Amino acid sequence: MKKFNQFITKLASVLQALLIIAMGLLGILLIALLFRELIPIFQELFSHSIIASNEKILNEIIIFFLFFEFTAMIIAALRHHGHTSIEFLMGLGVTALVRGLITTHNNIEETFGIAIAILLLIISMAIFHRYSKNEL
Repeated sequence: MKKFNQFITKLASVLQALLIIAMGLLGILLIALLFRELIPIFQELFSHSIIASNEKILNEIIIFFLFFEFTAMIIAALRHHGHTSIEFLMGLGVTALVRGLITTHNNIEETFGIAIAILLLIISMAIFHRYSKNEL
C-alpha cells in the first residue's frame, strides 16, 4: 500500500508539472494572439470611413481585452501553482460585465441588468475582502 501511495504522489506531481507546462504554452500563444490583434486595431484607426471604423475599432479592442484577460488569468494561475484567487476571478467578472455593458448599450433592460450584476459583484467583492482579511 505504501508503494501505491508513493506512485500516486509521483503521478500527481508529473501531471501537475504537465499542467503547468501546458498553461505556460497557452500563455505564450495568447500573448502572440494579443499582439496579432493590435494589427487590425491600427488598420481601422487609419481607415477612411470614420463611422464604420469606430464600431470596428471598438470590436477589435473588446477582442484585444478578451485575450488580455485570459492571459492575465493564466499568469495568475502560473504564479500560484495552478490556482487563482476568488478575488481575481470576481475582478475578471466585473471587467467582463463592463465590456458587455459597453457592447449592449442599446437595450435598456439588458443594460440595467448588467449594471445591477456589476453592482452586486462589487458589493460581494467588498464583503469578501473585508471578511477574508479579518480571518488572516
